[in-house]
Amino acid sequence: MLGAALNACSGASSGIPPNHIDPTAQTSTARTAIAQTSSTATDGVALHMPTWAYDEYWGQGENASAATVQEYLSFAQGGMGNDKAVNDCTATAACKSVFYTDPNFIYNQTTNCADTQEAQIESQSTESWYVHEAGYSDKAHRVYGSYSETCNGASVTIPVYALNSYSSGYQTYYRNLLQANADSWDYYFMDDTSGQVLSQLYGPGGGFCHNNPPDDWCETSEEYPTDASVAAAHGAFTSALNHKNGEPMQFFYNGVTFANNQMSYINVLQSSSHFVGAVCEDCVVSSGTFRPTMYTEVLNAMAQVNATPAGAFVELNNGESASGSVAQIEQRLVTAAMFWLGYSYGHSVVFPNLEANTTNLAVWPEYNIVVSDPIESMTTGAANIQVAPGVYRREFAECFNAGVAIGQCAAIVNSSGSTVTISSSWLRDSYAHEIYVTGGDILSGGKIVMDSFTENRTTLAPSMGILIAK
Repeated sequence: MLGAALNACSGASSGIPPNHIDPTAQTSTARTAIAQTSSTATDGVALHMPTWAYDEYWGQGENASAATVQEYLSFAQGGMGNDKAVNDCTATAACKSVFYTDPNFIYNQTTNCADTQEAQIESQSTESWYVHEAGYSDKAHRVYGSYSETCNGASVTIPVYALNSYSSGYQTYYRNLLQANADSWDYYFMDDTSGQVLSQLYGPGGGFCHNNPPDDWCETSEEYPTDASVAAAHGAFTSALNHKNGEPMQFFYNGVTFANNQMSYINVLQSSSHFVGAVCEDCVVSSGTFRPTMYTEVLNAMAQVNATPAGAFVELNNGESASGSVAQIEQRLVTAAMFWLGYSYGHSVVFPNLEANTTNLAVWPEYNIVVSDPIESMTTGAANIQVAPGVYRREFAECFNAGVAIGQCAAIVNSSGSTVTISSSWLRDSYAHEIYVTGGDILSGGKIVMDSFTENRTTLAPSMGILIAK
């Protein structure tokens, strides 16, 4: 959540919010799933891109005041027993609260270490609430994974069961649970949500179908026989969830996967009007490790979501490198560059969770760069902005830093395995500055700096991204 496009705030629309209005995009763009927030300068320019971060007591965001959260975030995430995000964003148009939930898996419900929510599910459930191997409906044939945990000083193996979203009893239980504990939140983050049997029934311990050795992949199941049935189940589940006043609860789901060489996210996004966004977790940076072989697929996925009349793509990357270190700055720059490459007004949100070892907000000065009027766009996918094998470029005619015009700017990403020299032939105009960053997050003093950039001389290493300006 931070930085993109020339903006003028208007009243809230339905769905989820970008922080600005792009007048050049609105004339031809259908209703989007992102509602408006009002973090703008006096001249109507957004102060940051649509940005998401954890905002919690006793964790990330602990040191951030409500005013700071509203200044830098579009989406603030919390969860059960941690209401800082909803307290910070309630009654303001500047940010929206997001409640974490996972109705698809049940962890740790059978030991003395079980948490309250999962213990309640186990005590109230019937066997119809669970997913089973094909041809069965009994407890002995539930699909399941497992993980190890130390519980009361002893090492125990914890089963992880997949829950059946088609079950009307489970739908009723979960609606009551959210209404009782999170009715005042704006949005909900639904974890462990896939559009394929293979990836939906895969988790801790590997595949969940133990009658299918050696990899235990679930090619089918009793409740979810096909990929279409998985997406339909998610749609039926969310469609049954409403606020106490009858308004629909709206969900981002995690997530976008590319299992079995298939992109499985659009089918879920389109399964219910209650879904407003698809999260791609670790698709660009995973635990601080770059994933360049995924960059093309991520851009293609962004283009596909951009083309939907209502829906957002959330780029969630994770890392814990030292604040302001070279490693962290590299992760931040490729995250931002990929976001610029695929950015579309009303369809794009960035979740740069690249400083998990902090009590500050994980917000960064590079997302105060707001891009507008794209010179190139991805109408069909990554191929539209490819300038060399594995190298992608996108330019913007107008860019702003915290509301101040800085002229034209561009992003370049190198997903190839070799260092490339940035050629002037890749660019429509000439550029003289690299947009670089120093320090860590904004609250710890991180800043944008302008370094020198020379076409036909500046190089870009494999997996890296660069931001440049006039």
